[in-house]
Amino acid sequence: MPIHSARLLAPAVAAVAVASLLATAPANAAVNGRSGGDRVDVVGHVYETTNAAAGNAVQVFDRLRDGSLRAGATVPTGGHGSGASLASQYGLVRDGNLLFAVNGGDDTVSTLAITDRGLVRRDVAPSGGDLPVSVTVRHGIVYVLNQNSETISGLRVSHDGHLQPLPHSTKALSKSGATPTAAAQVSFTPDGRSLVVTHKGDQTIDTFAVRNGYAGTATPHHSAGVTPYGFDFDRRGDAIVSEAGPSAVSSYSVHGNRVRTISASVSDQQAAACWLVVTRDYAFTVNAASASISSYRISADGRLRLIASVAAPTSAGGSDAALSPDGKFLYVRLSNGSVASYAVHHDGTLTKQQDVAGAATAGTSGLAAN
Repeated sequence: MPIHSARLLAPAVAAVAVASLLATAPANAAVNGRSGGDRVDVVGHVYETTNAAAGNAVQVFDRLRDGSLRAGATVPTGGHGSGASLASQYGLVRDGNLLFAVNGGDDTVSTLAITDRGLVRRDVAPSGGDLPVSVTVRHGIVYVLNQNSETISGLRVSHDGHLQPLPHSTKALSKSGATPTAAAQVSFTPDGRSLVVTHKGDQTIDTFAVRNGYAGTATPHHSAGVTPYGFDFDRRGDAIVSEAGPSAVSSYSVHGNRVRTISASVSDQQAAACWLVVTRDYAFTVNAASASISSYRISADGRLRLIASVAAPTSAGGSDAALSPDGKFLYVRLSNGSVASYAVHHDGTLTKQQDVAGAATAGTSGLAAN
């Protein structure tokens, strides 16, 4: 064959070879937490912890431009899950390019970095107590809620994800008697001046003033409704708290250790409002016992108004929730371990998109998105 003919044929042969490789490559191939396949429409990810007792792991889902999901790799956290529901919110949180996961089975917390190579484990450290169920992060300070020991405990985290216990940072939750606190969530307030903890067991909301990364003594506040569970903050810094007992939501103004009720126990007319997220001027509750999502409008003064008792159904009982960073998509962890996606419209209405199955999971244990 003439040399110039071979040169003309070479690009065509290469193109055929590449096409053949793409045709035979698995759609969800993944290495180190990075999914393969066509990545043009991948704009982020959703992360779900498995909570497996034999070894906790993070199931990665590609988040596509239209909000839909595609299951990818599963990356071990390096710790052990509890193997049963943590009955909490924020068992997995994202702070920039780091994920923080509690490991309820061996009382540790893990960091995993979101990199161009996928999700990579960085560190595993003691949680500072027994049965960590929730974690919060702000400006290099991490606090973990340890449910069985009824404490919070702090750690420092470096920019690359390495953890160091914060000496003398462990603080007891408030106690109103012999009833277990059964605490559900810890979170920094948006201004970083306080930590807030909800107690499911004794109907209490604790605040801890924070100075130089150290939490002070717990200040208890009686919950407006029974079984305060998950919470989030609106753009004005008010705390919007779900109440699993009456299946309702309350709102509070939080300034340091001062907490004032704004709206008290506004019912969603469903069953077991447990997980709650806030976007723009709307709050969404995931109702575990009625397989539904309810929606609320948050007014400029923090008052709540129920928009829809059933803004959308879930195909199985919900067990956690997360929003895309732009607030346009809601993701709900289902009791069977699948993740459901919903489009969030400007008027607070929801449109169901799909359910996507991932690795087998064991109860509520965390959901996050980037």
